[in-house]
Formats: sequence, C-alpha cells, structure tokens
Amino acid sequence: MDPCEVIRLFVNKVVVPPEPRRRGNPGYGRLKALRVLVYARLKGLENDTRIVEHLKRHGWVVRALGLPSVPDRTTLGRWWRRYAGLLEEVFEWFSRLVRMLVPTRLLVVDSTPLVDLYDLEAGWGFTGRGPFRGFKLHAAVNQLGLPLRGRVTAGNRYDGPLLPSLLEDLEAEYVLADAAYDSKANREAVRRMGAEPVIAVNPRRGVRRRLKHRKLFRKRYLVEQFNGLIKNHVLKGCWTRPKGTVKKASMVMAGIIGLNATAIKALLQGETSLKAVSQYWA
Repeated sequence: MDPCEVIRLFVNKVVVPPEPRRRGNPGYGRLKALRVLVYARLKGLENDTRIVEHLKRHGWVVRALGLPSVPDRTTLGRWWRRYAGLLEEVFEWFSRLVRMLVPTRLLVVDSTPLVDLYDLEAGWGFTGRGPFRGFKLHAAVNQLGLPLRGRVTAGNRYDGPLLPSLLEDLEAEYVLADAAYDSKANREAVRRMGAEPVIAVNPRRGVRRRLKHRKLFRKRYLVEQFNGLIKNHVLKGCWTRPKGTVKKASMVMAGIIGLNATAIKALLQGETSLKAVSQYWA
C-alpha cells in the first residue's frame, strides 16, 4: 500500500482543523506538517535527518504531500512539539471513524514499555520481564486489535489509575485488563460506561475471586498483538532518537494515526483483523 495514497486519502482538510489566516509568510501550515509527520512513520524514517534526505531524493513525494519545498531538519523538530496536541485530536478523529465502521464489542487495555536508557525524562518501570528504564505506551484496542485510545507516559507511571481516561467517551460490552488494573475504582469506571469488567484479580490485594468469562479473557492477546505491531513494524525504535516526552508522544501518535489510516482502508476493502492489516507493513 502506497503511503502517499494513504496520506492523500485520510489526512485531509476534513481531518485537520483549519487554522486562522495570518499576515506574512503562511509557511507550510498544519495540514502539510501533519502529512509529513504521519508519512514519516508510514515509511519508517527514524529521525528528522532521514525524513529530509528522503524528501530531497523523492521530489514526487514532496508534490504529493502538497509541500512548496522540503522543510529543514529544525523545522521538522519544531513540528513534533508544536503539533503534539493536534496529533492527539487527529487520532481521536480516526478512532471515531474506526468505531463507526466496527462497533466496539471488546475493549482490551494494557501498556507496553518504550525502553530508553538515556532520556532525562525517562523513569524506571516494571513489566513481567523485570525492570526497565524509559516510557510507556498505554493503549485500549477493540476486538480487531485496532487502537481507540493511546497515551505515552514516563515508565514509572502505574497502569491502573490511567484506565478511566483510556475508557472516556467509549462504548463496549466488555473491558479486558490484567491484574495491574484490579481496583474497585476501575471496576466502577467500567460499569459506568455500561460495560462488564473482565479484570484479573491482583493476588497482592489479598482477595481471592474466580474470574468470570475466563475464555473471553484470553482475548487479551489482541492488545499484545497491537503492541508488537506498533513497536516493531511502525515505530521501529524511533522514540529513542528524540529527547523529551512530548516529542516521543508525537511520534507514537503519528504512528498510531498511520496504523489506523491503513486499517480503515483495509476494512473498507473487507479485511477483518489487525493481522490482515499488518501485511501492509514492511
């Protein structure tokens, strides 16, 4: 699947809110900037220098993205930070479109480490494989493994307290999560959205309770499949290049937008799973 085709189809004026006109040089504008940022993740370009070199070698891409010229490296660096909030808004738009095409039955929530040993804003966190230093991607995916919510934090942020924000404004029949999310507040948050919590019991709480819907709980592999795809095939370690949570979060959001844009086109062509969508990634 041609990344330029995906960009032209989905990252357009309908998706990106227009900005007020101003005097002087209009520059590139938000739409063109976001097209470059999402295109970079679709092509797996690890850093700003690689993006500039790629655009200089492929003039037709510059024209296809609507750019008047190739932006310099410092301009790209500013875009990652300047448009961090806008990338989140665009991701929310794609999330709504996915929910329109595929009504949500399951929501599966989990986090995955983004290891970075040298960033000053990184924190020490823990996974089933042991401690790590870096950041976390917290995500909620639907029954096809497509991301509907995403958030990047330092590695020392606990998973459990973030669950309500990942569920905000979403609808589902069941919410699946591991024992890190086991709390009364999280179960109540799930019930308030009209869903049934399928959350593993944390043995540290000293409560023994049989897990309902044990077969359904096995569907947690969907979020693990998403974590593997987004990290290994979309992001490809790009978060280790920039410094600071904001720029890293922008790169992750651009990658998720690209994934959802690719997925939406695949859904319109009749595909029905993230596994089928992943064939479009190198």
